[in-house]
Amino acid sequence: MASQQSLDNLTRTVTGLRSIDRDRLLRSSLGEESLEQSGFAETFGRILKKAAFALEYAKTVDDGVVNGVNSAFEQTRNILDAQAKRTNAQYVSEKAGLLNQISTYQQQAQQFWPPFVTSAIEARGFLEDEGIRKEYENTVKEMKSQAEEALKHVQEESAKTIGEAKKLAQEIEERARRTAAHISVEAAQEQFRLAQITLSRDVKLWAVMSAIATAAFIAVAIYLAKIHLPEGMKWEVIYFAAIRITILTAVGAMATFCLRILRAHMHMSQQNLHRQRVANSMAAFVESAITPEQRDLILAQLVTSVASFGTSGLLSNEDDAVYSPKMTIEAITRTLGPPRTSICDPLHLT
Repeated sequence: MASQQSLDNLTRTVTGLRSIDRDRLLRSSLGEESLEQSGFAETFGRILKKAAFALEYAKTVDDGVVNGVNSAFEQTRNILDAQAKRTNAQYVSEKAGLLNQISTYQQQAQQFWPPFVTSAIEARGFLEDEGIRKEYENTVKEMKSQAEEALKHVQEESAKTIGEAKKLAQEIEERARRTAAHISVEAAQEQFRLAQITLSRDVKLWAVMSAIATAAFIAVAIYLAKIHLPEGMKWEVIYFAAIRITILTAVGAMATFCLRILRAHMHMSQQNLHRQRVANSMAAFVESAITPEQRDLILAQLVTSVASFGTSGLLSNEDDAVYSPKMTIEAITRTLGPPRTSICDPLHLT
């Protein structure tokens, strides 16, 4: 067993090794002449590790072995500390000798190393089956814990990545939908605006023409009413009456046609205004939906309401055909002319 004095000496030696200025010892600023370029950084790390290992298990090692190892490490500490305190010129000149001395002292410490390894094996219980089993179980448990922690971390990162990807895809889809809807709505609004300009112009045009036709009908009626036929007329009265009726019918038919076209254009103008309002409100309706399915359904309904033309007003259930003056003249001629004999008339057969 090592004495307390030997343990204290070894402790001071290890503390001295750890207190050496590493930067001053390696001096990477000297380039190829530095100990760092010679790979001494790894050697210095192994020296510190072995010194700490010797100090940890020195209690159960023979006192002479501890003193021998301490002597090797103390000599190593002295030459390393001296090298760290030298000037650059001295540092370069003493570099080769230092490396040889360090190798010599490490071989000297290696001669005393087996007892420390034996002490470590005994302390860790590797000579007993139970100790090996426990160490194995501890190792397996630690590896399992690390694996579970790593797996949990991977799952969390995967879930986070998938969530971010879904969120990004949803944002891209929503932006694409809003962009497409915005472009479509703007195009529809522009079309309806242009159509409203034409419809407003046509409504004004047919309103003027209807007013003119109506005024013409009233004027003709007043004019014909003021014309007095010569006295002594008999059947000629019927003829002149037929002519007047035909003229009034023609003028009235023209006025009726103008009024019907005016009604149709007024109807289409109001319908186009309604479509304009729907198109202007389409973006608000679509944005009010919560899910993409609701947006699609609302957009489909709005497009259907806008696209359906509806009744234009040009056609109705009544017969809007203009009564032709020719038919009136033919009817009057048939009435005034001699009766026609039918092939089925019994008097004709006789």
